[in-house]
Amino acid sequence: MINNNLVIIFVLAFFLTLQNIPTLKAQQDDVYSGLGAIPSAQTWYICSKQETNYINYKMKVVETDQTPTQNFGINVQGNHPLQYPGILGLLTYATNFTGIQLFIDPQAKFSIYWSDLSCFDFPALECNRVKDPPFEAKTIICLGISNPQNTEQKFTLSISFVYGVLPLPLPTVSPKQTNTTSSIPSTSKSTPTNDIPENPPFFYATNNGFSNVMSNINIIRLLLIIVVVLLSTIFIISNN
Repeated sequence: MINNNLVIIFVLAFFLTLQNIPTLKAQQDDVYSGLGAIPSAQTWYICSKQETNYINYKMKVVETDQTPTQNFGINVQGNHPLQYPGILGLLTYATNFTGIQLFIDPQAKFSIYWSDLSCFDFPALECNRVKDPPFEAKTIICLGISNPQNTEQKFTLSISFVYGVLPLPLPTVSPKQTNTTSSIPSTSKSTPTNDIPENPPFFYATNNGFSNVMSNINIIRLLLIIVVVLLSTIFIISNN
């Protein structure tokens, strides 16, 4: 009877392992690189395929005639980002799935994001951020990029949601063919103006914010699995 119980426990553990195999394979593929384009006052975003505790990305504004990479992120109308007169660049917001849904909802009054993983205070021509060490808990992590400019903006982005896997090098794009001076200046920091609105309709979360909530959820999930295995064992023993 004891041997039968050990076999059942082994089988349950085997099936739990099988459930994790697709997740591991998806995480290996959770690294992206490409060219994106954002119309004026719209938002582009990308999310991890699976729950993760890591994000590492490099973003750079570019001028090019190349066509954006197919199936690379999603463009939405969403919340119109604030205008920043005289400051060229894009705004980046690292958040979870709930945060990005609030951010792109035109009716939402607020959103959440990690300030230390975002370039949110002023538009940036380049933004490189990494979460190292990773969060204690895992969740779906997203990156939103908003265009506060009056014209479409293009950018290259390389991003990894897999801890231990660095982002790929930024893709090389051909420069835009034009006879006029490029509207994208050097990567030196632009000078803020006094016309920037004071209170954006978004607030940021610290690293201990919703990551701790996800940690509690993962602990509960693990406890439920243990309880199911124990109850199954007790039921089998009592029947025998």
